[in-house]
Amino acid sequence: MTHFMKKNAFRKIAVTLTCATILFTLTACGKKSEKEDDASEKGVTTITVATGNASLPFCYLNEDSKFDGLDVKLMEAIDKALPEYKFKFIGGDFPTTLSNLESGKAMIASFQFEVNNERKAKFTYGTVPYTDWDTFIVTDGDKGKALNTFDEAKGKKIYVTTGTNQAAMAENYLKEHKDAFTLVYGEYTNEQIVEAIKSGTVDATLAPKYSNDLFIKNYGVNFVIGNQPVNQSKAFILFNKKADAKLQKAVNDEMEKLKSDGTLLKLSKKYLGGDYVPKN
Repeated sequence: MTHFMKKNAFRKIAVTLTCATILFTLTACGKKSEKEDDASEKGVTTITVATGNASLPFCYLNEDSKFDGLDVKLMEAIDKALPEYKFKFIGGDFPTTLSNLESGKAMIASFQFEVNNERKAKFTYGTVPYTDWDTFIVTDGDKGKALNTFDEAKGKKIYVTTGTNQAAMAENYLKEHKDAFTLVYGEYTNEQIVEAIKSGTVDATLAPKYSNDLFIKNYGVNFVIGNQPVNQSKAFILFNKKADAKLQKAVNDEMEKLKSDGTLLKLSKKYLGGDYVPKN
């Protein structure tokens, strides 16, 4: 081997060693960074929360395509107070939200769930009611007088969202009063409900007073409600049956605090236009 060839070979070895050193250093740094990332997340459990994505004012996607509404902000307030957990939302209509919870895709669901026996069998209810749900029959005031009872709804077509307590309540009435009225099922948005009533596709829907107030405010309609509710209830969150007991207690305890410190009242006034927080 000539002197020139030896010198060139040494240069190649030096370059190779230098590159190897740099690569090792970068790799080591990368591994350190990953460990630091793991450490920063250590002790934090991600919890998937199922909710709605088109149900104003409770749970919906706002103009920035971010989850918003009373139910969403309530869960965000709970999440903020529990550093050991990180909540992640998945959206859907009402039946899909229940399916996501039942299948285990989510451990918590927040979508104004009232109590009924079917849900009791499948899920665990939270211990703190957070919204009053006094259900009225909503009709178009331009087409006739308000309906106070199901008896007065004879021959009418009433829209109900699939899987809701309103649907179950009306179904129970029909078991004893066959053909009193016709139920029209769907997963309509507020706008679609308003259009269905205005067009005569349906004659009425079942909703709390604050929902009817929003119909009037947002769509300029003359919808009216009866002078008494056809049902009185409260809304709760739901847990998957397999949800960790520690998680359930932490969430329930924090909800109680948010109710006591006035946070729930602020959310109710912001999203529902008044105080609809249960007193007990």
